[in-house]
Formats: sequence, structure tokens, C-alpha cells
Amino acid sequence: MKFLLPAIAGAACLFLTSAGLVWAQPIALTVDASDAAAQNVVHTHEIVPVTAGRMTLYYPQWIPGEHGPVGPIENVASLKISANGAPVAWQRDPTNLFAFSFEVPNGVTAVDVDFTYLGATFGRYSSNRLSSPNILVIDWNQNVLYPATGTNDTTTFDPVLILPGENWKFATALYDPQRSGSRVHFGVTPLGRLMDSPLDACENFRSWDLWQDPGSFPGTASLNVCADTPEELDASPKTVGHFRTLVREMLAMYGARHWHDYHFLLTVSDVMPGEGVEHHESSDDGESGNYLIDPMLLQRGGDLLSHEFNHSWDGKYRMPDGLFRQNLNTAYDDSLLWVYEGMTQYYGDVMSYRDGIREAKNWPDHVAAIFANYDNQQGRMWRTLSDDATSGPFIYGAPRGYGSQRRGEDFYTEGELLWLKADSIVRDLSHDTKSLDSVAREFFGRENTGPITVPYDRADLIAAFNAVQPYDWAGFFHTWVDDIAPHPPDGFTADGWKLVYNAQPSQDVRKTNFAYSLGFSAFGGTVSDVHAGSPAWDAGLGFNQKLVAVNGRTYSDDLLYDAVIEAQRSHTPISLLVVKDDAYRTISIPYYGGPRYPHLVRVPAVADRLSDVVKPLTKEAGS
Repeated sequence: MKFLLPAIAGAACLFLTSAGLVWAQPIALTVDASDAAAQNVVHTHEIVPVTAGRMTLYYPQWIPGEHGPVGPIENVASLKISANGAPVAWQRDPTNLFAFSFEVPNGVTAVDVDFTYLGATFGRYSSNRLSSPNILVIDWNQNVLYPATGTNDTTTFDPVLILPGENWKFATALYDPQRSGSRVHFGVTPLGRLMDSPLDACENFRSWDLWQDPGSFPGTASLNVCADTPEELDASPKTVGHFRTLVREMLAMYGARHWHDYHFLLTVSDVMPGEGVEHHESSDDGESGNYLIDPMLLQRGGDLLSHEFNHSWDGKYRMPDGLFRQNLNTAYDDSLLWVYEGMTQYYGDVMSYRDGIREAKNWPDHVAAIFANYDNQQGRMWRTLSDDATSGPFIYGAPRGYGSQRRGEDFYTEGELLWLKADSIVRDLSHDTKSLDSVAREFFGRENTGPITVPYDRADLIAAFNAVQPYDWAGFFHTWVDDIAPHPPDGFTADGWKLVYNAQPSQDVRKTNFAYSLGFSAFGGTVSDVHAGSPAWDAGLGFNQKLVAVNGRTYSDDLLYDAVIEAQRSHTPISLLVVKDDAYRTISIPYYGGPRYPHLVRVPAVADRLSDVVKPLTKEAGS
């Protein structure tokens, strides 16, 4: 557990850690983003306290919330280390490419470190987001080196940010900002908190107060939005009302919070890439330009803010042991991501219905779409959900092709089905007096605190479930997480619904989705996945082939849909002309089953518990 005592910027900083009181002389950090908007680069200058002898500096490698060694070391350029104005030779560790070692001369008490972060050359996840002409996103892990002897608690920084211009506004969860022109000086901050506090800045900025508690544990929640154009900030009162409801609903469920002032940091842009990364007192979110003003876009991305907000409880307050590390260069154990991300995926979606962004009537078809996707996935016949989570560091970066056989980040949405099943069991055994919400409140809520972290393991989670509702939870998790599961968890049949396939598309499975009929998926006329054993697979269709024509006519999704219907009527195979590189082939698919889309339909005389899952907990919800 960690508790940050008040500190005066520029002075030595006192922290209370599990090891006791530790004095840490801060590293002076200046991140110069004055060229970011024009050139997409940022310049870092550090003054690092040192003593004579061999020293190693780390560039952050394992990035919290991104679950892998994805620190963008490829983007670091022009690294120079100097002492009293004289250059100091450094060497990169050949077995740890994120470590830089050098000799500190006698009598030297500080070294200067300078480097440039090249946002234009490489990136994925948060590394893909630095700047556009109108928006700047600062993830501090991109712009620091820190002593290898330090920890997230004991290494401290005295940070300054130089913005692209004096007219640029900013939002962050960092404490004590003091601004002078384009220069912003923050209070002394430990490494862990600095990494956990991204910053958004822009010319087109708007902020909405979402919630305030002036009581014994005061706090606020706000929505801070940066946009390419002023028009993209014109969110309606109804739209902002949904986010106000989200905060009320989350607090009503957990019954406590572990933040003081929470900032939803949101970029809405068609230039800046999208994102969703969690932090303890903020989230780094990105959506398309019209997200706040187009109801359809808001619905499609309706779980983004709720997902990342949920992580403040599930992931930041309670963190799996394998992710709780003393520094940013110790490897993670991702084996509990089916909790960290899976339960958060569940509540991210559930809250998008409880807060009214999505209509509750569409919830059953949403569940049907997820279940059908995994029920038609060949990869589950060889890879367990546990292995999928443990493999997270390379699964996140895996190619998209043949995902149904490889499996992707299934610990998210198959994890959602796992927790829906757990909810069904708790409701049934408790005769509807309890639900998964009860477990979440017990495990992730507890009592109000500041941003602290309490690690846990699987045994702790099982104990929490049994304290709320006794059951063989150890066996439950073993079955659905550790064993090969030919079918995904079914959390709806016992709750009054059954899965059917018919010719009617849904909001979640659209008309031009052919995964459950022909057995392949395509995006922009290019095949993105083919299910092994499907009609398309057996006919020889492969990944990344371009669909040129269907039945002798120029290909379109609508034309293929019509061809599926015609094949059902005439029993004539569907002819596809495809091209890969410069080789053209004609493929004949003898499929006559017509369009197929998954739905949930009610089971007569069985209580409907599934709909209860998304009922709001507060009277104001959905307004």
C-alpha cells in the first residue's frame, strides 16, 4: 500500500511506503512539446541526482494498462548524457535494450540527460498518440529515463511541460499545476503516479463537471475533451447526462471510490488515433471526431469511457499480483487478465446500458453476438482462456488474420461471458437477493480511499465470491479458465433466453456479416478471417484475399448478401473471383442455408434475469 504525503514542488519529497519512510531527491524533468504540433516530436531534459561510480538508467518497458513490454524505445533518438557540461559516454545493455549504463565521474552530483521522442516514426497503443496540429497527448513513460536502483514509489520527479502555445489548454490528474505562459510546473511526483497521469492539451477544449461530493471524502469527476474543431465539442445535454449517470451508477454499484478527482480525458478527432488506457484518477480515451455529436457513433463506442472508468476499481485499486511491480522494467504475469480485463469488459458494456447510452432492448442481441462469435471459434479447441491471458504480451501484437484459429484478446469478451455466467449463478443461488454486483462491491469497493493499490491472487478472488455466495467457485474458474472449453460460458439459458439463428440482422451483427453463413469475414472487400471447416474454408478462400467479383459482377457486400439469398432459392453455388498479389482465382462456394444471424429469444415460463443485469441502480439513471 502506498500513501503520498503532501510535497512542496522543487524540494525533497517524503513518501510512506511498505518499507517505511524514504527520502527521495527528485529528478528535474522538462518535457518540451513546443514542436509537437508542427513536427510531432518532443524533447526531454532531465537533471538526475547521482553519485560517483557505475550507473544504469532505464527507459520504461512494461507499460501499466498495456500489459506488455511495449515501451516505444524505437522512438528514442539523440540521447546524450553530460556532467558539468562534458559528455559522458554511455552503452546500451546488449541483453536489456531498455538499459543505458555509464560511469559517473568523481565529484559529480548530477548528470544532464537529453533525448528526443519521435512520435512520427513508430507506435501502437498509447505510443500511437502524440500530437496532431490541434491536439497533444503526453504519456510520461515516453519521455523519461530513471535510475535502475529506484522504484515506482522512491523515484521522484519535479516535472515541467512546455506546451505548443500559450493558448493551449490542458487537463490531467497530476496535482498542483502552476502555469506561466506555455510552461506548466507540477508538484513533485513519484514515478508510479507520473506514469499513471497522462495529459491532454489542445486549442479546442471543453470541460463538463459530472459529479461532486463535498462530504467527508470530497471529490469530483469531470469530462475533459480535446477536439480538432470547435463543432466537435457541441455535445448535447442528453449526451453529457449519460456520462453523469455513468458516474452515479458506478458509485452506486461499488459503494466506494479510490480517487479524489477523476478526469475522463477524451480526444475526439479524425486525425489523432483512438485509444482507451486506464489510470487511477483518469483515463486516456480517444474516439472519432463526431463521437459526441453523432448518436450512432456514441452507441458504437458506448462502453469506452465506462470500461476505462471501471479500471479505477478493477485493475488500479485491486491489481493482480502478477501486474504489481516495483518498477517499469520488471516483466508482468498477465495470467489474471480474464479478471482485470474480462470483468471490466463485462461492466463496461453493462454500464453502457445502465447509463442509457445504449438501449436495454438491444442487450440480449449483444450477448448473442458475443456468444456466437466464440461458439464458432476453432482456436478454443486448443487454447484455454488462461493461456490466452498469459499470452497477452504477444497476443496484443499478433496479426489479425486467422484470429478465429489463433484466438485474440479473448480474455476481454469471452471474459465478459464468464462473468455473465457467474452473475447468473449468484442470482440463482441467492434467490435474486444478490448478483455479481454484490461480489464487485465486496472485492473492489470496500471503503473510500485515495489512489492506493491492493494486490490479489485467484485465491483471494475465490474467497470473496464464497463470502458473498458459497459455491464451488474454484471448480467454476477451473472449468472455464483452465480447461479446454468447446463452447463458451452460457449465462443466459438459465435466465430465460435461448440462442437462435435466423435471417434477421441485428445492431451487433450486421447484414453484411457472413461469418455464420459462408464462414468468413471481410473488411473493405478484403478477407480478414476464414473459419476452418466452414463452406468458405472448404472452398479454398484464404486470409487477405481481395474479393473482386461475385457471380460475375463487381463485388460489394450487398451483392454478396443477395447472392446468399439466391443460392438458397436456386441451390446454385456462389462464385467468387478473388485476387492475392497478382494471382486471380475463381472460388465456388456450395452454401444454400441463406443468411444467418445470432439472436437471443425468450424461453416461456422462465424468469428473465438477463434483463435485470442492465437495470439502472439509481433513480436518475438513463435520464
